[in-house]
Amino acid sequence: MAELVYTRVSTDEQSTQRQTHLLAEAGLITGAQGVRLFADPATSSKIPALERPGFRELARYARPGDRLTVSELYRLCRDLADILAVRDWCRAHDVKLRVLSGAVSSIVDLAAADATTTMLVNVLVSVGQFQRDLQNELTRDGLAAAWAGGAKSGRRPRLAQLGVLDQVRRAFRNGASIAALARDHQVSRVAIRSRRPAIQPTPPARSHHRGRTSGRTRGDPRQDRRPPQRSPRTRRGRAARAAAGPHGTPRPGLQPARHRTARRVPGTARRRSRAGRRRGTLAARKAYRIYSDRLNNAVASTLPV
Repeated sequence: MAELVYTRVSTDEQSTQRQTHLLAEAGLITGAQGVRLFADPATSSKIPALERPGFRELARYARPGDRLTVSELYRLCRDLADILAVRDWCRAHDVKLRVLSGAVSSIVDLAAADATTTMLVNVLVSVGQFQRDLQNELTRDGLAAAWAGGAKSGRRPRLAQLGVLDQVRRAFRNGASIAALARDHQVSRVAIRSRRPAIQPTPPARSHHRGRTSGRTRGDPRQDRRPPQRSPRTRRGRAARAAAGPHGTPRPGLQPARHRTARRVPGTARRRSRAGRRRGTLAARKAYRIYSDRLNNAVASTLPV
């Protein structure tokens, strides 16, 4: 009989140290006689056990009479349907199932087909699944409350993880480039560029009064109180200057233009515009000619021969 030991963790950041400790207390360590270890690192529990790469390798190696051992039941399965599928597989291949810790650790063979074992497994796994569903529901409620309060979920920025955001801010304001900062702190340029709003200097606040400089206050006699002059580059400004006399008064019989003058188009753009209008005219004539031919044919088909 071989001892088939199975371990699993959900992410790369998790460790199998606790599982290894429980297995070592039972004498199931690497190199022990008749012990074969199988693992599924960084594998989500949402994937059924029978579909995991490590468990598939275990299933190919298993022989009748072997025993499958896990440190905790939830390292193998987390819901009732999954544990029932594993129990069916164990009974079909004549493999025993043992758990070293938890409420089902006192059961010698979880894959046994007797009524007592089946009832205990169904009840305990159902309670565990209810507890996990309740935990997920509380987690979702907590996340919703945090998002409503303005919190952001997800991984922290790389600069914040390294604790160098203040250094990067000072260096960037002193003239350092994004590429140099990325090389100095061993991060990507995207990590620096994504934090650009946080490291850029705060722009000065703009005044709410148009035409007022920051050094002048309300009531200052130096403040220019003349009415705003029309920009000389506007069309109306050019029209007003053209209609004005030598002293700025309108010439007799001439008034400033009130309409928008046509924009001067460069020669190439003007030729392209003229060609486009010509193509549009030709297309319209062709469409009308086709329509006229169809109409004439329809009328001619209705006339008596």
